[in-house]
Amino acid sequence: MAVDLLHALHENPGLSLHRVGGRLGLAPTPPEEARLTLSRHKAALLQALEDGEKVEARALLSSPLRLAVLLAHALGVEGEVVRTLYPEGLAPATRYLPPEGLTPYLAWAHRDLPPPRRLHLADIGGRWVVDLVAGWEVALEAVAAGTRYLLLYPEHGARGWLEAARAGLALHGVSVWRPGTAPRPLLLTAA
Repeated sequence: MAVDLLHALHENPGLSLHRVGGRLGLAPTPPEEARLTLSRHKAALLQALEDGEKVEARALLSSPLRLAVLLAHALGVEGEVVRTLYPEGLAPATRYLPPEGLTPYLAWAHRDLPPPRRLHLADIGGRWVVDLVAGWEVALEAVAAGTRYLLLYPEHGARGWLEAARAGLALHGVSVWRPGTAPRPLLLTAA
């Protein structure tokens, strides 16, 4: 689950991750549980880092652009991805398929653009969606109608999405994570 990756990074904010070719380096060595989670997500971490790059876990978590690309890779980026960026203020959203691939585009955007208020990534085959809203407080991971969702929303937005999804979709495998707590399955009758 991608929420496990969020939890491992959050619990180890000073952890330095670096990529050299196909190798992922971690310093200092994280606790065993975090190390196992990070090793399960090694491919996603490698794809989300540029070659030779070294970054702390807290930096990945604090940048919506870097975090979104990591989570997209954790869900299994394959093929084309529609990227919708909602800039700060009232500027209109932009939507398109990055021609050079998701990781290079979002790495450039992280360096050269202000952080967006919202970033929505969707596989054009409908297999997964990552939706990240600035000021997020909770992460939801769910499967509905064959699509895997990973949503990072403020508390009220997460509740609203769950209510709407329950009314119109058959939800499966819903997990919730809040910083400072372990990921847990959500009992849909109690949400």
